Amino acid sequence: MKKLKDFGIVTKLLAGFGAVLVLLAVVAVSSVTAAQPSPDKCLELLKEGNTRFVDGKSNHPNTNQFRLIQAGTENQGNHAYATVIACSDSRVPVERLFDAGVMDIFVIRVAGNVCDVDEVGSIEYGIAHVNTPVFVVLGHTQCGAVTAVTHAVHGTGHALERNIPPLVDNIEPAVRRAMADHPGIQGDAIIPYAIEENVWQGMEDLFLQSPAVRNAVESGKVKVVGAIYDVGTGTIKWLPEHKVGQILSSVESNPQRAMNAMAEAGHANEHAAVSSQSGGHSTTPAAAVSHGGSSSGGSSSRGNHAEVQQSVCCQPCRRPDEHHLCGRGVSSR
Repeated sequence: MKKLKDFGIVTKLLAGFGAVLVLLAVVAVSSVTAAQPSPDKCLELLKEGNTRFVDGKSNHPNTNQFRLIQAGTENQGNHAYATVIACSDSRVPVERLFDAGVMDIFVIRVAGNVCDVDEVGSIEYGIAHVNTPVFVVLGHTQCGAVTAVTHAVHGTGHALERNIPPLVDNIEPAVRRAMADHPGIQGDAIIPYAIEENVWQGMEDLFLQSPAVRNAVESGKVKVVGAIYDVGTGTIKWLPEHKVGQILSSVESNPQRAMNAMAEAGHANEHAAVSSQSGGHSTTPAAAVSHGGSSSGGSSSRGNHAEVQQSVCCQPCRRPDEHHLCGRGVSSR
């Protein structure tokens, strides 16, 4: 009996050792990965994942121990197939709604899914360094940020904490454009239209600030798409792709667009020095960047906005015949 027991223990040990060898071999082989799928194929993966999520048939892929080992040993750029910017909202679980797992989606989250300097830098990293072939601007129904800005524009808003207005000021042009395009729609009924316009606004802001993203899209390396997630049904409404091209074409003819794709030499050292002098947080002198934009590229900066309460300020306008609460105009496409 003792020999049989010892034999059983040895068998289990060998089986376990064999499993480890197989796992290590798979990791070694998977580290030499094939080229990324095409942008269209990656978009298809997102759409199929959302369909499974809505139908209650999620596979929950790439969430096991093996995937964690891969995450700790491999380059995420060999696996992630999409970069997504979404709203900071507990009702929008990005990986889950796309039925995706670890190292599948490079996610950026911010209130109102706005594209300001921090988000644009993160998007550039996802596209240029994580090498994702698809970028999605994902809005959602019942967006609190768009609702708050809409109420501010209507004059029915309430006082906001000091850091919120400069966070969501990018949304105001979208709200005003929705109101201009749908003059017969009053009150909160305009919010769904503003939510969609805010997706397009995010794209315009991204293209204005990022020559690297523009180049990637124009070369066919990356596809940019807009979408709106319904928090009540789980479904995703994919917005017309042709409008992305229209926005990109408009930005390419805009003299305010940023032109230099790469940061200037020494920028990192200068940033580190400023950060050190300010106790670990970077600061930008008010004179260095104008309100809502820089002279070199039209990008907005959250460090220089005037303090506002019931209204929000906006980015530089491209149409002077309409005006925001801060006195700037509404851009049109």
